[in-house]
Amino acid sequence: MTDLVNQGKTAGKIIEFEMLQNIAEDDKKHESDYKMLFQGQGKILLALIDSDNLSQKELVERIDMTPQSTAEFVRKLEKRGLVTRKKSSSDKRVTVVSLTDKGRLEIQKRTRSIPEYLRVLNDEELEQFNKILDKINNQMYLDIKEADPSLQNRYHQFMLNHVLNKVHPD
Repeated sequence: MTDLVNQGKTAGKIIEFEMLQNIAEDDKKHESDYKMLFQGQGKILLALIDSDNLSQKELVERIDMTPQSTAEFVRKLEKRGLVTRKKSSSDKRVTVVSLTDKGRLEIQKRTRSIPEYLRVLNDEELEQFNKILDKINNQMYLDIKEADPSLQNRYHQFMLNHVLNKVHPD
């Protein structure tokens, strides 16, 4: 098949996926906002459930966030009683972050909301899918920035407000 035919076929599959995903998400509206699991504080909780007792530097590397954002989210999680911070016994300059029992319960409750359709993929397929989505998302960011640089700022402001409203509802 030519590239154009393949691209058209793929675009159709994406549209189909978006429609099915919207139907599936509408079905989950009565549950907690499971999307929060994959943003900010949720990313930290997921990293810790996978490998507890990580230094803040290791967290930064695993979740691909800035050290400042990671430190801020860890402080907020600690304030909510979901994680603890303590100095490493081998190097007092290093802060180690650990899940509390409350944090484990919170993450277990939220991971039950991971869409069923992702469970048909094995680990290797999930990694490939993530790389493909990263590539597509990065291109979309570039396209948005090129079309109207203010759109990217408005998107980031929207996401920030969304996260803040979920973490600190009025």
